[in-house]
Amino acid sequence: MQTLEQQIDSLNAKMQAYALQHASELGAYFDNSGRALTGVRDSRLSCCVGDRMPVPPALLPRAVADRLARCHKAFQAALDLIFDGRLEGSWSRLAEALRLEEPTFRYIDPARRPRWLTISRPDVVIHDDDITMVEPNSGSSVGYLPDADILGRLFDESPIIGGFLSELGAHRSDVVPVLAAHLRERLALAGESAKDALVVVAEFKQDLGGQCDDCYGLAQELRRQGLHAEAAAIEDLDVSDTGIAWQTERCAMIYRVAGEEPDPIGNYPMLAPILEAGRRGHVVVVDEIDDAIAVNKTLLATVSEELDAGRLPSHVTDELTTFVPWTRVLEEAHAEAGGKRVDLPEWCLANREALVLKPGAGYGGRGVTIGCETEPARWAACLDEALSAKEAWLVQRLARSHPTTTSIIRCGSLASEETYVDYSYFGIGNTVPATIVRKSPQFGRPSRRVKYGGCGPVYVI
Repeated sequence: MQTLEQQIDSLNAKMQAYALQHASELGAYFDNSGRALTGVRDSRLSCCVGDRMPVPPALLPRAVADRLARCHKAFQAALDLIFDGRLEGSWSRLAEALRLEEPTFRYIDPARRPRWLTISRPDVVIHDDDITMVEPNSGSSVGYLPDADILGRLFDESPIIGGFLSELGAHRSDVVPVLAAHLRERLALAGESAKDALVVVAEFKQDLGGQCDDCYGLAQELRRQGLHAEAAAIEDLDVSDTGIAWQTERCAMIYRVAGEEPDPIGNYPMLAPILEAGRRGHVVVVDEIDDAIAVNKTLLATVSEELDAGRLPSHVTDELTTFVPWTRVLEEAHAEAGGKRVDLPEWCLANREALVLKPGAGYGGRGVTIGCETEPARWAACLDEALSAKEAWLVQRLARSHPTTTSIIRCGSLASEETYVDYSYFGIGNTVPATIVRKSPQFGRPSRRVKYGGCGPVYVI
């Protein structure tokens, strides 16, 4: 019997074989300067073209989407149980578990409990029959929201790919309509008219419109859904005692892309007035920065510890046993690993090929070190650097998947290679998965490290 991973590989092998039969036609249709990609160019989604646009799109069986929904719900339930139990309903206790430093804790409103994963895009790896979440990626700053829909429409409308997807019975869902419905609900709760309310997708000026920034694309897609949305720099917002305005127009909602990372101290003066305006009810801020910080990557270590200790109910544990990987905060201490009490740094040094080292905060793959792709001396040096750092670092058991075939358009045809992939699913409110995307490393550099490579929509069969 095939494993889940093998079933997925077989599905995509059919898609790849069909694409190879029509390689020259696909090369002409998906040419970067061609008419078909006009919408992609207009949306300014520069990180989704050329070598970063996978052709054809990926396929997954419906069972994967159903499993993601169950695991996501169980993960949220676990977080509530841990917050109310081990952490005694205290933000201070949660901050200790997350190893938050004071510059980051300043962003928190401890008067209310966290709302877990209201907007999220967890990264998962499918290996054998298991699906494992490697990063929770919570918050409105998660990327690829507009990209997934715009590229999805591009494949839907392709006379070659679109027809074959229809024959397979494959389909996908747009995520931005789900997000737009969530924003309308938030506006209505605040007594705002969604028809007239200005929604500003806000990012720091230095990042707005830069490489892989999708604020303009997201604003465009929200306008397609009937919202009055614009992309703007945080520094260009006028904050007063009565509210926030952009170009003299009152903002009803700030869709917050800008966050505390990578500079919690430097970013605070710019963000604090906006966060305070939201807490006073002068503007709706989506999502609250507290909720994003609450699902810092270090939270995986807390959930992993609770699972290993058997302190979660069976219906939650059954879903999360393979969904949450063994994870610990790296420090000079003893920890449970493989059913034994071990000296954590020594054990990590000896088990390099089974582990991943990563910072507990940050984004874009900063500092991620894959043990099996790292020389022993370099691994030892990385562990030493992490142990001596002020910020918290994690060690996590590697979700060891097998390589699969991906391809892109190059020189008017299809170029393919064997590499590793992972998946991201979007959760918006209670809609999980709102859609799924597949990511791969930079073409020509096969690796388990998939940041800044290809990303495209997933179709479900």
